[in-house]
Amino acid sequence: MRTISAATAAAVAWMCVVKTACGFPAFNTPNSVDAAGNACPLVSRTGLECPRLCVQDYNDCPEAIRAPVSCDDGKQLCDDGSCHASCAGVVNPCLCGMDEADGVGATAAAYKACPAYAQTVSIAHYDPSIKDQQLEEACAQAWSLEAGGNNSSSDVAEWSSDATERRVWGVCPTAQERRLSFRESYCIAFYAIVGAEMVLYLAWHAYKALREKGMPLKTVLGADDGYEDSDGGKEKVEEGRRSETEEETSEPMVLRGFDGSVAGAALYWLALASTAGWIVLLSVIVADYYGAVRGGEAYGMLANSDTSMAVFIFVWHVGGIWMLAMLALAPRLRSYFRIACPLVRARVVQVEERRAAVVLMEGAHNRLTLLASCVRTALVRRFGLDIEVEACKVQTVRVPASNSGEEESIVFIEHRCTRYVLDRRTGAFRRCSYSLGSTHRELLVRCTGLDSNEAVQRAARLGENLIRVAVPAFPLAFLREVRSYFYLYQTMCMYVWFYFNYYKMALVQLGVIVVAALIKVAIRLRSERKTKMLAERQSACRVRRDGVWGDQPLDSAELVPGDVIAVDAGSEVMCDGCVLRGEVVVDESALTGEAMPVRKLPLKDDDITFDTDTSKMHTVYAGTHVVECAVGTEILVLRTRTDTDKGRLIQRILHPARYSFVFDEQLPVALLLLLTYGGLGFALTIWLMGHDVTSWFYGVFVVSEIMSPLLPAALVVGQSVAAQRLRSQRIYCVDLPRIMLAGKVRVFCFDKTGTLTKEGLEFYAAHHIDSAAFAPCETLDVAHLPGIVELGLASCHAVAEAGGELIGNPVDVEQFRASRWQRTSCDNMDSRIAPLVLDTLVPPHNRNNDNNSHSKNYASVHAIRRFEFEHARQSMSVAVLDAQTGHVHVFVKGSFERLRRMAHLDSVPADYDAVAARWAKQGCYVLALAHRDLGHIDDLDLEAVATRIPREELEAGCNLVSLVLFRNELRTDTTAAVAELKHGDTRTVMITGDNALTAVYIARQCGLVDAGARVLLGDMERSSEKGKAATQLVWRDADTDADLECEAQAQTTMMVPDGCELAVTAAAFDYLAASGTIRDLLMDIRIFARMTPQGKAQCVRLHMERAVTAMCGDGGNDCGALRAAHVGLALSDSDASIVSPFSSGGRSVQACVVLLREGRAALATSLAGYKFLINYATTMSMLEIVQFYFSVIVPQAVWITVDSLIAVGLCIAVTQAQTARHLAPSRPTARLLGARTLASIWGQTVINYSFLFGMMALLFRQVWFRCHEFDSRDIDTSLWWLLGDNYEAEIISIVCLFQFVNGAAVYNFGHRYRRMWVTNYLLVVLYCGFMATISVLTLANPNRLGCLFRINCGDPDALVALGYARPAWHISPYNSPAGHNVLPHRFRWTLWALCVVNIVLCLAFERLVVLGPVGQLAKRWWTLRGGASVQESTQKPRLRP
Repeated sequence: MRTISAATAAAVAWMCVVKTACGFPAFNTPNSVDAAGNACPLVSRTGLECPRLCVQDYNDCPEAIRAPVSCDDGKQLCDDGSCHASCAGVVNPCLCGMDEADGVGATAAAYKACPAYAQTVSIAHYDPSIKDQQLEEACAQAWSLEAGGNNSSSDVAEWSSDATERRVWGVCPTAQERRLSFRESYCIAFYAIVGAEMVLYLAWHAYKALREKGMPLKTVLGADDGYEDSDGGKEKVEEGRRSETEEETSEPMVLRGFDGSVAGAALYWLALASTAGWIVLLSVIVADYYGAVRGGEAYGMLANSDTSMAVFIFVWHVGGIWMLAMLALAPRLRSYFRIACPLVRARVVQVEERRAAVVLMEGAHNRLTLLASCVRTALVRRFGLDIEVEACKVQTVRVPASNSGEEESIVFIEHRCTRYVLDRRTGAFRRCSYSLGSTHRELLVRCTGLDSNEAVQRAARLGENLIRVAVPAFPLAFLREVRSYFYLYQTMCMYVWFYFNYYKMALVQLGVIVVAALIKVAIRLRSERKTKMLAERQSACRVRRDGVWGDQPLDSAELVPGDVIAVDAGSEVMCDGCVLRGEVVVDESALTGEAMPVRKLPLKDDDITFDTDTSKMHTVYAGTHVVECAVGTEILVLRTRTDTDKGRLIQRILHPARYSFVFDEQLPVALLLLLTYGGLGFALTIWLMGHDVTSWFYGVFVVSEIMSPLLPAALVVGQSVAAQRLRSQRIYCVDLPRIMLAGKVRVFCFDKTGTLTKEGLEFYAAHHIDSAAFAPCETLDVAHLPGIVELGLASCHAVAEAGGELIGNPVDVEQFRASRWQRTSCDNMDSRIAPLVLDTLVPPHNRNNDNNSHSKNYASVHAIRRFEFEHARQSMSVAVLDAQTGHVHVFVKGSFERLRRMAHLDSVPADYDAVAARWAKQGCYVLALAHRDLGHIDDLDLEAVATRIPREELEAGCNLVSLVLFRNELRTDTTAAVAELKHGDTRTVMITGDNALTAVYIARQCGLVDAGARVLLGDMERSSEKGKAATQLVWRDADTDADLECEAQAQTTMMVPDGCELAVTAAAFDYLAASGTIRDLLMDIRIFARMTPQGKAQCVRLHMERAVTAMCGDGGNDCGALRAAHVGLALSDSDASIVSPFSSGGRSVQACVVLLREGRAALATSLAGYKFLINYATTMSMLEIVQFYFSVIVPQAVWITVDSLIAVGLCIAVTQAQTARHLAPSRPTARLLGARTLASIWGQTVINYSFLFGMMALLFRQVWFRCHEFDSRDIDTSLWWLLGDNYEAEIISIVCLFQFVNGAAVYNFGHRYRRMWVTNYLLVVLYCGFMATISVLTLANPNRLGCLFRINCGDPDALVALGYARPAWHISPYNSPAGHNVLPHRFRWTLWALCVVNIVLCLAFERLVVLGPVGQLAKRWWTLRGGASVQESTQKPRLRP
């Protein structure tokens, strides 16, 4: 304890250096010589108050201060020289606050005070070094105590406790300051607490090391590790079903087991309490400064100013280090106070995962950022700063054992909404997942459901079928938000400001910081609540267990894989499952964005492989709503919780990958540079201010002004303004930083159908084929088609009916409507056929009997087998029974390329490709229809056709019978939007599942491809080389179908001719990707056709490697691409669209343009705010260093105006810049350390520095100023508000005020991305108002405003002496020998004119040099010299908009 006390006292004593009269310029002596180099005469000092005169007899008082002989009204003359009703309690100033107990002699106690002198005196030749002696001489002369006479001033002695002279000056000796011995009770309590705490932590560390010695401390869990039960593997991880964490990072999780400890828990809470204790201790010291601790007495607890400052500095440093350590160790701190143990004995498991991150530098690396990036990466890896840590409580549930009546314990943890079960054989926690079968028949076997014990066991291993999202209360969310490094920095700065009597400005900036934090918290909580509503939906359904249906509905949270449930119309499906019996019509819009309901059919009793991605016609998904269902519909639960598509969607929302933009990556480097600059300013301040305790506070002020605490708040405000503007245009953002990322988009990918074009298709015509030849022309009316074609169009679809409305794929619905057939029910049906029938269709009534209408021979047809459309096959098929003829027909419908390959060669017309291409070039959505007659029902095993024959066998040998043509019209605003994107230097790309030639047509229609451009289409075609069939990549002209002449058609790299665009099919894309050459051609390919959802996502990722990429789709089958893109915009308001950072309910492509315009404006505005605050920092640091050199401080009103009204007001005003009306042909820079940004900042800094130094030099050349300089040798530098009543502080204030305000106008330039600065009305009003106010302060004669700012003002007597009228308002006495700082008229105008020149030069430099022609020429010259950044040449490919 004694050691701690001594150490603390030594540290404080080291800081409590005796104050010197520092504040003295290092390179010049004030008032030494005048402007001509002559020695300065001593100046006059007026308005000085005389000290009290103490006498033993009132008769010794001079006449000017003679005590009254008698008092009126019965009062009595007291020892203070005044009359009072009673002398009790009247203090005699001649005793200097002491009495006999303090050592005052009896003689000295007899002194009484003469009345106070009512006037002031002047000293003609004031010398601060002998100011007390001069003042006594002046007062003696004023009282007619002539030198050399009997009443000489030499008769007036200095005060002492044993004085005997008749007269003594009432100048009391400096009172001995109360000292802190550091042995006070609260000091001892501090030593005891800190010392005991350190001992406890050391003891715990030693104990923990001993307990954990030789113990395995972690288990690595790989991505494919799953739980396998001992009974033959009923439980296993399904192939391809990984958790979201495992999808986003290939690195395994690390699991560490910990056991609880009462002592450790107590120490953990002690550490948290200690953190609060340091905060409270700092607050108490600040309160003691203001006298709020002990009855209004300043320094009542810490004795005196020096000790208080030293203790504050000590606590500030130690407390700051403690809180910094707590922040850094926060994720692992709780586990540190536990005992590590094997997982099988753990009560808590710490899960560590490296968070996936996408860093977008976009060629912004230079040597500085590369070095900083390497250092940062090394530190992050070394200390694991990129690892997310979650402490999961180990839980146990007892369930009935599988093969006995006993119970077994299931031990598990919950991590990221997924349950991990302890495998006692391996001692590790693993995920469980159930595979119920791989074929239709295996799944149908499970129609009886589970027994209750098995259901309980599965529920224990998988967890409840509900993803619980914990949304913290607002106070807790706010606490988590401010628990970061920069908020700690801001807090420590605010403490210094509060302590150093700068509480007004501290309150203003604290308010701005808190408001910015509240905005971020509110936006995040709004998003989390929306996610919670999406994730925690529940419903009730009947479940079959133990072979019987339950009497009461079961909560969906209790469902497990293997359960069989019954659904009702209007309910919501809460699991992924397959239909076992009956039919169900579901609305999948919440997942896919498709508004059209979809019919789901039961599984067939066959051996066809079941997969939820390819067997969609049998699969229902969690989150879908039941529109209609047949009586007795049963669904087998396949997946629950995070294994479902909806569950993985929730996981992606809750745990997204971190996107780090160049702005974010360079911001820490910029802050580090600012901190370094601040450190230099801190050291310079310490040197200039004299190495005392006060100089530390001034140094911290410099650092806090250079690295402004407002910087993060300014960025948040700018992003919030952009988000609000987007919201007003029905574009919603759930990730604010992505708005700035949108400002750097260089490639914009589009889906076609429903995005560039209108939703849905219109049936146009059918071009039928007869005997391998096309009909002369297309047929617009289905009724005029050959009967077999009409039958195919009427039956080859998956259309259902719900509520009187047709539902299904939009193409199928439109096709069925065009056929004018109807769905019906058939009661009088053969019992052998009835169980196999899916649909019954009848032709339209009352049709004309012409020769081309063959359908009149069809009474009705029954669909007995249907295969859903598969992206991999690009086709669907149906088997129908003609009730009239008894024949079974198979119809296949799909892409014309796919059907050409699978159809019988004899049925393919010679001009098939040409005709199909011609229709596609005309913008038609081209499908082909093929037919096969299986024969009469008597010759077939109808059940085999309906259930067992594989799809490939049924579809084999079909003959082409027709092309089916649909029209898809462009949206009205698509062409204008694409044109503006291209004008904005944004490359537009189409990624569609449609035919390539149709895509080319749409691309030309909307301007994606120039009307006169040649399009080369790459596709895989069959060829025969040396008698062997093979496929190779062939490039053809999309218009003429001519081969591209090259030496080898399989060549994958080629020089793309000017004026050409490339298009590829999915097959060609896959081939190029497999060969590794897709990246060479990627930026020349404009159209990607026939792409699957997975292909779309892969294509987007490839573009992301080369440039900032955006994706726009309708939120259907492009959800993967929307999520993968840097900037995803879903033209949908479905639940699935939440995976995209942006969504728009307007369903207009113009939203893409709006997003980019707002993104560019937000990026430019954020950078402008950043540069404004850096300019503010450099100007402020310059101001402070210059004022510290001259030992002056600008007036308090100036500080408050700069730090609150100017800094806060103009920073907010900069963010209000209006967005440009059109996209500029370039993007704003995002480089905080780029050449343009640095040139802008340092150019302004150099200009401002030059003018400030020049104005100070000009001031020192003025005759009226020299020999009237401010000399602070007799001023307490800690009383900073008294150091501004002089010319030096006045000039610094005026010049820097102009510079502060002008910085906002300088950085409001940027009309390419924002509108002209005059449209920023808030900024214009504030700028003009501030400039007018500062001009008035500079030019006007003494007035109320000037006196408030202590500019061009003075003491009333001094102003009268200068010829001005005596002010009618109160003016605090000037702390200046001259008593004023009124500038001469001529110099005022000179100063104002030079400040205007400073303003004009700053504006011209930014507009003409940085942003104007000079900057453009410098950029071209630098580029020609090869001065691009290190990676720019490889990361910035040539892009054609």
